[in-house]
Amino acid sequence: MARIAIFTRLTALAGRRDDLIASLETLADATRREPGAETFVVHPARDEPDVVVGYEVFRDDAALAAHRASEHVAAIGPKLAALLAAPPEITYAS
Repeated sequence: MARIAIFTRLTALAGRRDDLIASLETLADATRREPGAETFVVHPARDEPDVVVGYEVFRDDAALAAHRASEHVAAIGPKLAALLAAPPEITYAS
C-alpha cells in the first residue's frame, strides 16, 4: 500500500499565527504517537506573517482513517475554526 502525504497551508486570523502554531503542535505531538503516522511537521511561512504550512505522512489508508477518527483530531476542529481566516488549502499525494 502507498504512503499518503498531506500538504497543508493555513492562514491564521491577523495576529493569531502563534496560537495556530501552538494548536497544530499539540495535534502533531499526538499524531506522531499514532502507529501509522510517520511524520507531522509544522512551519511558519517566512514571507507571510499569518501563514503556516505543514505536512503529514501516513503509512497507508488505514492509518489515515484511524488518524481522522482519533479524539485529538475531533478536539482540534473547533480550535482551528476559531483561528483560521480561510479554509485550509490541502493537497494529498502518494
